Amino acid sequence: MKKEEFMSDARAEKVLASVSKRAGIMRTQVQSVVQGYTPALFVFGPAGLGKTYNITSELDALCGKSWRHHTAYSTPKALMLAIAEYPEAVHVFEDCEKLYKTDVASSILRAACGGPKQLERWVTYETAHEKLNVRFSGGIIIVSNENLARNKGPLAAVASRFRPIKWDLTQEERIALILRMSKDGWRRGERTLTGAECKRVAQFLVAEMVTGTVTFPVDLRTFVEHALPAYAQCKADGKGLNWQEVIRAKLTGEVILNEGRGAKNGRLELLALSLHQNKGLTTRTRQEAWKRETGLGQAIYYAHLRKATGGKLK
Repeated sequence: MKKEEFMSDARAEKVLASVSKRAGIMRTQVQSVVQGYTPALFVFGPAGLGKTYNITSELDALCGKSWRHHTAYSTPKALMLAIAEYPEAVHVFEDCEKLYKTDVASSILRAACGGPKQLERWVTYETAHEKLNVRFSGGIIIVSNENLARNKGPLAAVASRFRPIKWDLTQEERIALILRMSKDGWRRGERTLTGAECKRVAQFLVAEMVTGTVTFPVDLRTFVEHALPAYAQCKADGKGLNWQEVIRAKLTGEVILNEGRGAKNGRLELLALSLHQNKGLTTRTRQEAWKRETGLGQAIYYAHLRKATGGKLK
């Protein structure tokens, strides 16, 4: 199956140029926060399409290691202490939706974002036993799957004031990016795939998208974190696993019927590895997801995970 069946080189270049231009606009907004033109930036859109990559790579280029990345908080006080420790830094909050719905936490973020005419931003946290008062001069960048300006939570008003930017990709843009990414090859630890192998997987994945075999939008993360590892494991397994069927099962969530023992073990190893590499899950939620998907216990989960990682759990 040739790439031209999905998209010509000329069309791919045009599509990629459009994506690059839009990414450049978003990166300019990040620069605005870093350089102090605006105190906050809200970006939202579906997961797995590169919005975090565009933001964090720009921050790396502008700030080095001085910016702070936050992915979860359990209490408003933990949030306040992070801001107090780095009051001049740019703070990026990702996947913290529960935090935004908490009145105290949202009040802290609102104060950190400040108002359009406010010269100084003072962030306060007060309880019956303590009071923290910090002059904040850094920036706040909130990355979310949801448009916080349209929610009814306590952070909606400040999100509306800074006009959240939406980042999404059409199917054509996703196809062009997946095909381009395949040229770079793939590496995870000692496991590698050549550009030609990645292209083979990319073409299969694109075919699944175009023919409607998968009924949900395929994102870039699907290609990098699911399809390519599945192909690499089938290649290394040496038991004749059909990599197309394994990838299709991962995409559709459908159990392969009448599968042999080797195929079943391969499928379970891929699931265990996928859960293990999902940084958004805790140990408990990984085990719960494993139990829910397979009906098997914790010991079997770790047995398959050890095999999938070659005995090296990280």
